[in-house]
Amino acid sequence: MTPIKLASLLFFYATTLSADTESYSLLQVEDGDTLVIDMQGNPTRIQLLGIDAPEDSTNPKLIRDVQRTGQGSELLLELGMQASRHLQQLAAPGMMVIVAGELQHRDKYGRIPAVVTLPGAQLSLNAAMVQQGYAITLDSHSTGNSDQPILAELERQARENNRGLWQSHPELMRAWSGRQDSVQ
Repeated sequence: MTPIKLASLLFFYATTLSADTESYSLLQVEDGDTLVIDMQGNPTRIQLLGIDAPEDSTNPKLIRDVQRTGQGSELLLELGMQASRHLQQLAAPGMMVIVAGELQHRDKYGRIPAVVTLPGAQLSLNAAMVQQGYAITLDSHSTGNSDQPILAELERQARENNRGLWQSHPELMRAWSGRQDSVQ
């Protein structure tokens, strides 16, 4: 995909989100794909729509990842901590964030799935985490997100160019992500 075509797709992704778009104060980066914002005085968890980052704490998903991959929890937690630190570098508490999505809808964990962008940014935090190699895409059937091809292209480029965790832990990322070839 040419840089111009990718830039056009990213602009489309950032500007064609359905439903609500509001600005909120960021309270906390919970992990590599979850933020906590101040929504009308209430701390509200936001899941970065369409992406998944490794877990940074022991929880049921980490246990499933350990069983699925055959990798040790310490190794997988290290991936998660690096992903969380990267998102913390992109967005810090007190910053204003633009949240776009169905803000009344919550996932099974009580989070609002949304696309989150910093004011003036051309790339959402969702896309930046994938592009920079600290998260992977989820399939569009599980998220209901029709913009997954854009994220999939960003993931392909991150893997091909050995960015982020694809550079520092390529074998572990392949095991965790289920992407067995270095580039698909």
